[in-house]
Amino acid sequence: MKEIYIFPGVFLLVLLSAHADPGCNKTLSLTDETLVTDLNETCSWTVKSPAKTNIVVQVSVLHLTDPRDSMLLLDKTALIASYTEMDKSGDLYVSSSNLLHIETIYNSQGQLPRNVTVSLRPQVNGGRYTQSGQVKLNATIIPKNDSNPVYFQLVASPGQQVQILVNESNIFPTTTIAFYEGLQPILENLLIRQGTYNQFFPITSRSESMLIVGENFQNQEFFSGYFISVPKGCDQILTSPTTSFQLLRRNIDTQCSLVAVPQNTGFTSLKIQSLNLCKNETVTIFDGHSQLDERIATLTNKSSQTTPQIYVRADKGFRIHMDSIYAECANETVEPVALSGVYTSKSDCGKKLTSPGGTLTSPAYPDLYPLNANCKWDLPVPENGSSLVYVAMETAALVSNHALSLQDGTGKILWKFMGSKLPTTDAVVPLNKTESEVAMLVFDSSTTGQGLDKVSKGFSATYKVLKCGGYMTSENGSFSVPEGIPKGESCIWIISIPSSGTNNSTNIVQFTLSGLPKSQNSNIIVLDGGTSKSKAFDFTSKTSMSYLTRTNALWVQITTPAKLTLNYKTYGCSKKDLCKNGVCLHPNWRCNGVDNCGDMTDEQNCSSSSSPSKGLKTYLVVIIALMCFAFGVVFTIVIPAVYKRCRYPNYHHLQDLMEPSVS
Repeated sequence: MKEIYIFPGVFLLVLLSAHADPGCNKTLSLTDETLVTDLNETCSWTVKSPAKTNIVVQVSVLHLTDPRDSMLLLDKTALIASYTEMDKSGDLYVSSSNLLHIETIYNSQGQLPRNVTVSLRPQVNGGRYTQSGQVKLNATIIPKNDSNPVYFQLVASPGQQVQILVNESNIFPTTTIAFYEGLQPILENLLIRQGTYNQFFPITSRSESMLIVGENFQNQEFFSGYFISVPKGCDQILTSPTTSFQLLRRNIDTQCSLVAVPQNTGFTSLKIQSLNLCKNETVTIFDGHSQLDERIATLTNKSSQTTPQIYVRADKGFRIHMDSIYAECANETVEPVALSGVYTSKSDCGKKLTSPGGTLTSPAYPDLYPLNANCKWDLPVPENGSSLVYVAMETAALVSNHALSLQDGTGKILWKFMGSKLPTTDAVVPLNKTESEVAMLVFDSSTTGQGLDKVSKGFSATYKVLKCGGYMTSENGSFSVPEGIPKGESCIWIISIPSSGTNNSTNIVQFTLSGLPKSQNSNIIVLDGGTSKSKAFDFTSKTSMSYLTRTNALWVQITTPAKLTLNYKTYGCSKKDLCKNGVCLHPNWRCNGVDNCGDMTDEQNCSSSSSPSKGLKTYLVVIIALMCFAFGVVFTIVIPAVYKRCRYPNYHHLQDLMEPSVS
């Protein structure tokens, strides 16, 4: 037996065709030296590497000239590769130990030369694993001058799939761990490339084998995980940013999972299209790739077939886990497809707004909004100066635990809306001065994780970043546009006093305006209520007057350069001064001929003496009626008669018109 030593790590073994003597056996030992040799015979080589290493073999060139030629690779006694093709190159294999066998068999009648080049090197990590096993990598034992990738080849039991879960790691950002479908590092077969600990999750191949490649180690990294064989078609990994999927019910008494790998940016929209579960069978959707992540929904055979869209962050991925351990399925009616759906990769939910004012809507509005959405709109807050944010809900239909909120840069909630009833007042929210450069509107439709939460049609809201304004709740006060506000800026104030006062009185707002030239009437809008949809007051007749509102709120917008002041105070209405519908009855509403209350309360029990002078008297109605009758007689009888008498001199009496003529 002849021994050949191969040094510094890479050995080029050139096998050229020859009619070799039978019984050729040689040993190749991989150490720290380099040797290149030509082997011109049919032979069997035993390749050895140092203890506690394994062997990486790559077929660089394979050129056979006869159909009966072959080359075999054996891991100990197990055949791992067999080549009979005329030309083949690039394949990679790893041994499970420091021992590998290569056999070349050339047809003795072949006349043309064969050319087989194989690259061999030892590696202190990696290796070949079959059926199951603990997979470990410790970069501290890799020689400092060794920059080669580390390869792991995992092969499942026949008819099953490979699944590996990395449960411990310390991976630098520059280090990458790539997982490939099959045993070759082919780009289109890449399942996932990971770089940090928090990205690891159970990874399942679609076939019986998987290749793991570790690169760019700095002699300090490590990771470990456990590899197992799982039933084929049960667990899946989805790598495409957009695709349809199915969870198949292969067997009862099993657990299957479908994992969508994290993407770089944006979010993923998930839609369950069909659900066919048996009794006591459950499907759980997780906001992430692990069963330790937050639950989004739990589905059973009683869940609705119509499910809303579900949003998940693209950088987290999602996991769908089906538990059939306690399932009770009737064999004659059970569907093989337990669940099907589709998911799509989308850009971020929300965006950075550039306009200081505009309208926002929930995703898919006016259709049903998705579950688990977390949409953020960054507002364009000025860098200098105090700022306020005005928000008006135009439409709203949110379920009880979903909300639209205004938050500052720390995530503190400054204002929040929930439910389906529109608020009685709009919002004017001052920003925290220390965090005034950051503000965002956030729509959150997080789930409870129990069952499948309901959704609704969402919202439409108006926003505006203000330089002046306020939300006033004191019982009295005043405001005006502060100095230094640029021309054309709109300032919004909302007054909202307590709705009730002492002795259960009903409160409304009494206010006056001063400094209101007619030329600036267009610069102020005052609405009788707390929202932008309230009815407007008319100020065209007088420059200063006291006004009363119908409710306990007032909405005011002043556009610079208007210089005016609004003073207000609380006006209390006792029970005897209320309309039947609860509206405060203003003193000038009584018996004015107008239904100001809206239920005619202010026009009841009105007498002629109590009616205001501008009301129409009864006797005037009679006089006007008689005058109308007299004018009617004149126009219909007298005027025609006078006309005829003037034109026909023989005409003397009105009654002549009625007598017959005689010829």
